[in-house]
Amino acid sequence: MRRAAIVAPVRTPSGVEGGALSGMPAEWLATTVLSAVIERSGIDPLRIDDVAMACIDGRLSDVPAVGSLAARGAGLPFAVPGFVTDKHGGSGLQAVITAAMMVQTGAADVVVAGGVECASAQSRPPGGTAGLRNAERLAHYYGIGRGAADEFAVASHRKAARAWRQGAFAAEVVGVAAGYGDHQITRDEGVRDDLSTHTLAGLRPLLAEGVVTVGNMSSHRLGASACLVVAEDRLDELGLTPMAFLAGWAAAGCDSAGPGLGAAPAVSKLLSRTGCGLDEIDLLEINEGYAVEVLALATEWELDPLDRLNVNGSDLALGHPVGATGLRIMTTMLHELGRTGGHYGLEAIALGHDHGIAALFESAETDAPAEVPRGARFHGSRTRKPGRHRAG
Repeated sequence: MRRAAIVAPVRTPSGVEGGALSGMPAEWLATTVLSAVIERSGIDPLRIDDVAMACIDGRLSDVPAVGSLAARGAGLPFAVPGFVTDKHGGSGLQAVITAAMMVQTGAADVVVAGGVECASAQSRPPGGTAGLRNAERLAHYYGIGRGAADEFAVASHRKAARAWRQGAFAAEVVGVAAGYGDHQITRDEGVRDDLSTHTLAGLRPLLAEGVVTVGNMSSHRLGASACLVVAEDRLDELGLTPMAFLAGWAAAGCDSAGPGLGAAPAVSKLLSRTGCGLDEIDLLEINEGYAVEVLALATEWELDPLDRLNVNGSDLALGHPVGATGLRIMTTMLHELGRTGGHYGLEAIALGHDHGIAALFESAETDAPAEVPRGARFHGSRTRKPGRHRAG
């Protein structure tokens, strides 16, 4: 089975409710990133077979056609149909996985994977009331206090602000035309370098005597992200340079009776399937629905949350553009992997408190391994003692 290469991943800035991106149509944002992918990669548009676009807002009448609308807007021929994927917060990642399966099985050679979020959303906790209550149960079970949750939220904002100052986001972000003159939106909204635990301490918890506040959970954002997914044996012919290869993926659930870590069983299943260990992962990107959820995962995996986890911040600072989050996270991770010379990057997203999705990416810029690569072409397993939230 041929490997699926990730080429030219990009994203728009994230926009807050009522900000510069508010009111922009889904196809406008999707067309922006699709056009950028085509321009940066240099791909002949005639060689693109399909567009897998993630968009989950059922209130928009054009959602079923957003893939084809973006294809038309980017100048792709009418022969490129386009379709929509929906896996809630993991929809963007699912678009990449679906595109990868298409090229791995020979159904296509080149597929654009994208995700977009443009609809306004009512302010509510990630996962609704059930997600909020699960976060509080996790805080109690793992002994995570309000101070630790606030410190993690502040760290996410400061890491994202530092990434902007140091130019770490420059290569991955494409500007969005504001619709008048030459003005473009080029920077994430809502990232606060001046945020402090003192500021967050003044916020009222959402549940009485709870840990979760609006300051240590993610908020809804607007934005889009996209990349090319290409069959490895077509890269040279098309003159394309890959950034990474999809090495494996998994989705799994766990018992919802107690406090649940939705991403944990998916990660456990993925590592078992690929034979890779957490100690071999250079970068870990976990969606930050709640600070306590990420801290609980770090405790479960015996990791330092300030080490190789969300090194440029994540949803707490950059927000949660639901349809695009999975691809936004992958884009940020792969650009950082390339900058730092890392080998493996792992992305995991909780799709609720009792299930999740995870994917492992292998950098294309490292030397080819002497042994058979892990991932889609290797399905061995290591013997592990299943943890409380791991797939047995």
